[in-house]
Order: sequence, then C-alpha cells, then structure tokens
Amino acid sequence: MNNNLELEKIEKITIPVLALRGLVIFPGMLLQFDVGRKKSILALSKAMEEDQQIFLVAQKNLNDNEPTGEEIYKIGIVAKIKQVIRHTDEGIRLFAEGMYRAKIQSVVSESPFILVEVSPTENITYKETHKTEALIRYTQSLFEEYIQNYARIPPDIIIGVVQKKDCGELADYITANISLDYEKKQQILEELHPVKRLEKLNEILKNEIQVLSIESQISEKAKEQIDENQREYFLREQMRAISNELGEDDNPQGEADELR
Repeated sequence: MNNNLELEKIEKITIPVLALRGLVIFPGMLLQFDVGRKKSILALSKAMEEDQQIFLVAQKNLNDNEPTGEEIYKIGIVAKIKQVIRHTDEGIRLFAEGMYRAKIQSVVSESPFILVEVSPTENITYKETHKTEALIRYTQSLFEEYIQNYARIPPDIIIGVVQKKDCGELADYITANISLDYEKKQQILEELHPVKRLEKLNEILKNEIQVLSIESQISEKAKEQIDENQREYFLREQMRAISNELGEDDNPQGEADELR
C-alpha cells in the first residue's frame, strides 16, 4: 500500500505482532523467513484468520526469547502475508511483503501473543531540487564504491538503485539490500523525513566503506605474511633437498673441522 490517499484514510488498526530477531523489513520489501516461537506462530495464525496483515517489528534484545510490548521497537512495518509454508523442524516459513511504516500507539494484550494498536507514520513530502538530485547521485556513487570493492550484490539490485529517483525510496531500497547491523537498519526505518533518511544512510555507507577498507588491508597484510612464511619454508626445504642430493651434511661446522 504505497498510495498516500489510502494511507491517509487509515487512522488506527489493531493487529498481531511478529517480533523479528536481528531483522528489519522495509516498505515494498519481499521477505521470506522461518517462524518458530510459539507466540509468533499464534500471531501468524490470528493474522491468517482475518485480513492476512501482520505487524513486523524488530526486538531490541536478540537474546530475548519472549519479548514483551516494551521490548520491541515502536516503529515497524505493516506487512501482507503472501504465503505460509509449514515445516516440521524449523516451524513455519513465511513469505510476506512490507506495505507501510506504522507506529505502535498502545499494547492491547501480550497473551497468547502480542496485539497492538498502530497507526501509519506521518507521510512527509519534500520538494525536489538540484540539491536533492545531487544527493541521490552522491548516494548512488557511494553505493557503487561499496559494491565494487567490498560486496557482492545481484545485478537486479544494482539496476534498482540506479532507477530510484526518490530520496526516501532509495534509502529504503539500499538499506534493505545490503548487509548492515539490524540497529543501523532500524535507524533508517525510524527516520521519517526522506531527505534526512538518505543523508543518514550516506553516513552509514561512508563508515562501512572505511571499516571494510581497513578489513581488506588487514586481510592483505595477513595474506602477505602467510605467503612470505610459505616462501621461506619452501626455500629451506629446497636447500635441504639439494644438500641431501649432494650428500652434504647439515652441519657446516663439522665439515670445516674435518677439512682443518
């Protein structure tokens, strides 16, 4: 649901919650993942009984097996359940599509699953200017640097980045498709102003490029050291083999004494 007029008609809805561990979803994003916790399965069943909509939101602490309404972030995504595939060991595999950002207004209940009242977040518009166009181009160049040197990204994702001409959509699309800590992704999700969202992503991308550059340097130095050690070992083995072929002793001092 990307139509602004449709979103404006929605004030509040009561919806079951599926808490995500280390995962953040964005509008327009298709996501497939396994659901194994009892509360999550019950929330999913309730959503399937009604309009197949569920509130996907990240939990704050990854080690928490039973997060409460206070232990999940306030802003998440109302998603449409596309498909549910039942498994025996992993639980249930869910295929869902992010629809729109929403904010928790109140927790209705926490048993047998978390049920909350949410409302769509404010839809902030911005005026397209030369500055915003330059910002989009700069972000695309940063993304290009990121993938050329440090990451493998499918070609269709790269094409998608080139095609995005809206600050907010570009920020969401890139964040959804690169490997980032879930807390950083949550920061992007919670930034409602499209221009500020893209600026925030740029800071994260620049930092990632610097860190990955240092990692690459450390890896290269380690490889060089290993190669040098292997080379020295190989040369020593060659010298030992040549000495053995010549019938020479490994003790040059003994040979000197014998000659003397």
